[in-house]
Amino acid sequence: MRFKTHHEAVRKCVLLYVGDHDPAGLLISDVIKSNLMDCANVKGVDFDPSPIRVERIGLTREQIDDLGLPWIENLETGSGKDLGDPGHPDHRKPYVQNYIASQGRRKVEANALVRDLRGSRALVEAAINRYIPASWPAEHEARLAPHRQAARDAFAALIAVRS
Repeated sequence: MRFKTHHEAVRKCVLLYVGDHDPAGLLISDVIKSNLMDCANVKGVDFDPSPIRVERIGLTREQIDDLGLPWIENLETGSGKDLGDPGHPDHRKPYVQNYIASQGRRKVEANALVRDLRGSRALVEAAINRYIPASWPAEHEARLAPHRQAARDAFAALIAVRS
């Protein structure tokens, strides 16, 4: 018996993403989708990523303020160079300049969410419930409960790794 794909069964496939609030982190959800689309061209692989929706659920400026997350007063990248430094090769790129103009030369790392587990769990629960509502007809609930729990477990694993 062949199972229907999510697309064939008219189900949504959504990848929820939480990333750093910094110039590059705010662009990553677009990069994820682009990388998935590149996989569609792999020879011998029957994969159509076009129906996959990548949704950035955090970090936003509002979440940072609401959860009282700490700002880091630099734009240092993983390579140890500071995007706020005019000598950085990417400093003048529009995405960096737009970020500096709106947020300053500071950032918040996604792992700051471990400071407020209740708030960060609420963030993830709200996103899950947008796609897997808490109250579905009883006949669907048994099928959906494991998916809802898997999303919670994935978040718990992420928090364990980050802390």
